[in-house]
Amino acid sequence: MAKLLALSLSLCFLLFSNSFALREQSQQNECQLERLDALEPDNRIESEGGLIETWNPNNRQFRCAGVALSRVTLQRNALRRPYYSNAPQEIYIQQGNGYFGVVFPGCPETFEEPQESEQRERRRYRDSHQKVNRFREGDIIAVPTGNVLWMYNDQDTPVIAISLTDTGSSNNQLDQIPRRFYLAGNQEQEFLRYQREQGGKQEQENDGNNIFSGFKRDFLEDALNVNRHIVDRLQGRNEDEEKGAIVKVKGGLSIITPPERQRGSRQEEDEDEKEERQPSRRRDESQKGESRRHGDNGLEETVCTAKLRVNIGSSPSPDIYNPQAGRINTVTSLDLPVLRWLKLSAEHGSLRKNALIVPHYNRNANSVIYALKGRARLQVVNCNGNTVFDGELEAGRALTVPQNYAVAAKSLSERFTYVAFKTNDRDGIARLAGTSSVINDLPLDVVAATFNLQRNEARQLKSNNPFKLLVPPRESEKRASA
Repeated sequence: MAKLLALSLSLCFLLFSNSFALREQSQQNECQLERLDALEPDNRIESEGGLIETWNPNNRQFRCAGVALSRVTLQRNALRRPYYSNAPQEIYIQQGNGYFGVVFPGCPETFEEPQESEQRERRRYRDSHQKVNRFREGDIIAVPTGNVLWMYNDQDTPVIAISLTDTGSSNNQLDQIPRRFYLAGNQEQEFLRYQREQGGKQEQENDGNNIFSGFKRDFLEDALNVNRHIVDRLQGRNEDEEKGAIVKVKGGLSIITPPERQRGSRQEEDEDEKEERQPSRRRDESQKGESRRHGDNGLEETVCTAKLRVNIGSSPSPDIYNPQAGRINTVTSLDLPVLRWLKLSAEHGSLRKNALIVPHYNRNANSVIYALKGRARLQVVNCNGNTVFDGELEAGRALTVPQNYAVAAKSLSERFTYVAFKTNDRDGIARLAGTSSVINDLPLDVVAATFNLQRNEARQLKSNNPFKLLVPPRESEKRASA
């Protein structure tokens, strides 16, 4: 009997190992790309209060990077209904201001309505809930796997949010198709179309229902201790499908938030950003020290109060700056510690016309570049020295750059801005030109022998470009554009 059990376990382990190896090999084959494309969304789902657009996650570029991309537009007083996802998300606010909340299961409800007189308190229900955050243009928002997210626009300007879902994350135990688990409504889930393409039969049977719809009414009546009418509303029965995943809130939402947040000026917000970004590097190191002393992972005491937002679109102190070329801001787990949990980071760049980002590569991450404004010419080269992309990236399009593929960009507009999502919380780049580049860090004779150059030519190769990453336009280009 023992021998039979041992044989069965060995067989199971062998089958699991083979399936894992096949899956790993399949994912590696996805990255044997000979051509890249700047892609637009190919699916659009309209709702009562806005719309959701998605890129096809089955595209080989996205499958190589293990990510999915979507774009959400919220009109005034529009609420994106609460949902959770099977993989972590990183959201960039391209336009607008509003509120968002991320629910951390098991954490306390720290926002409460003010207490009134004891007599009135007995008659009236006092609401309490988890933290509500304010977002603004240029923010990066981190959303962990399985945590419920909602968003709301209380302003006249439509909110536009670009969301990257890291389906290749170890936190995702399903396949690489992102799944949105909505808590309400009967709308079509935005990635359902691509599940169908992969033959997802179970999801096809009840298109557009929410997570409560599959339970029997009596189960929910007992679990929530409410009547059938409320259960029917919970399950989205008889709801107009046109309401969708984004609904209009008549009269607007009444949300418990600190008064200073509601009337805060831009100056106060900038000071708040400095407070969040600058000390975070010190906090990160000190937390690691505490973790080593106490033997935990540094999350137990901070997860309920974790910072989920930081602004990289309008920072007064960019990480890389050249007044004639442009600026670049980055956010990593050193700036926003929760990203260490998500294993994601981001970069925001702004280039002046004819300014150049020198050839470089991401050492430890795939990158998805989304053009926010203007257009630029990009070139991407693979390990065989083949050009896999040489074309324009214009506003609204996205380009995937796999790990270690070399990329360079040149702005063709007066101002080209972009956001790049990266699949490592501490991504690192290696420059192939300019000061502090790979070539610059090699000994002169090594450079001469490697490229079959004279020493004076090798010296020019190492020293002629005095810039690190951003190169201003040439004088002839400045005159031509003047």
